[in-house]
Amino acid sequence: MNKKKHLKAIFASFLMASTVLAACGGDETAEKPEENKQAETEGNTEETKENTEETKEVNVEDTDAAKQADAYADMMSELVKAKEGQEVNWDTVQQKYEAGLQKDIAELNPEFDQAIQAALTAGKSGEMEPIIAVQLTDKTTQSYFYQNQKALQKEAVAALNEDKKDEANLAFAQIKHLAEKVFIPTAEKRDKYYELSGDASLVENINSGLSAQEEALNAGNAEDFQVYLQVTDKSIYRSYYLAAKSYAEKIEAGAKEGKDSKELSIMQAEAWGFYQAIKGSLGGGDEAAAAQLDKLFTLNTTDPTTIKSAETNALFAKAVAGKIKGYYEKAPNLLAEGNEVEAKVSAMEGNMFLKMLQGQMTEKMGEEKTQSVFADAEAWYNAIAENNTEEAKAKGEAVITAINGLL
Repeated sequence: MNKKKHLKAIFASFLMASTVLAACGGDETAEKPEENKQAETEGNTEETKENTEETKEVNVEDTDAAKQADAYADMMSELVKAKEGQEVNWDTVQQKYEAGLQKDIAELNPEFDQAIQAALTAGKSGEMEPIIAVQLTDKTTQSYFYQNQKALQKEAVAALNEDKKDEANLAFAQIKHLAEKVFIPTAEKRDKYYELSGDASLVENINSGLSAQEEALNAGNAEDFQVYLQVTDKSIYRSYYLAAKSYAEKIEAGAKEGKDSKELSIMQAEAWGFYQAIKGSLGGGDEAAAAQLDKLFTLNTTDPTTIKSAETNALFAKAVAGKIKGYYEKAPNLLAEGNEVEAKVSAMEGNMFLKMLQGQMTEKMGEEKTQSVFADAEAWYNAIAENNTEEAKAKGEAVITAINGLL
């Protein structure tokens, strides 16, 4: 495996000429299942054909993840009627949810199940506007798929470490399937809204991570697989973060335009649903900031007309900065303990969180300074990977100083 090639490609997205995240708008209500099914991860088809020849063939359609994605698509094919002003058969949706998703969602995250069940019940009774109930169901289910992806990644790592290649392949096939059916379509919308293309594109970053992971998997390289896992996972994470962030921007703009409370509440519901995927993680960066974001996006606690993007952006920056600082402290400590693999994983994770603040950094510091920070971040990762503690200390301090200047 050509490590330097993959690392160069990954960090190129940090160092490219940064584009300020400028909102471009667009309808972001419930996605039709046809949209979920049509997105294709590029560049993986031929590799997959070649790479599955040596090991047991995986029929992804028979996997739990594929069946769950199908159940989600079936639910959305009925729920999307609300977007078109048609009546939704809530009993049909409830039956499909209970048969294909409810058990797994409740097992992984009971709060997600409770939110979905409450939304479906309120939608059926008329207690909640149908389209709001649809958005809560849709986006909370998507948040479940993100958490399930994380669980599958852990399964793949464990299997690879135990030299159980078939089990690792099975878990990774499900990750790729969820990327195609759920994560890529969502990432495409964020790319369009924030005008992210090339190396800055969420879709490109997700596919780059998957490609690097697949190469490591086929080489039986558990160490590289764990490092590149962070590229895949945190690129999907960034998609959910930007989704929630973008809705705060749209809500504020909509309120200024005089949009009615229903339209604002629909966007607020979407923000809340996407935010659930990353809420727990952000709490580890700054618990108070994460809790306040959850409160702002919650329908029955915050009037959407009071949501301001400057406040949500500052809260996100505070929580993400906390995550970055945590990993920038953790990676050198792991290195000092002789745990070189986990040190590299933590270093990559810290830099992927840093990438989430790229837009805000460019707006506040300018493009040149932002590129300098990411150059230091790349050097810091390389120093950790090469066990160069002195260089890692110097570059790490430079990055953290820049992050503190953002807050």
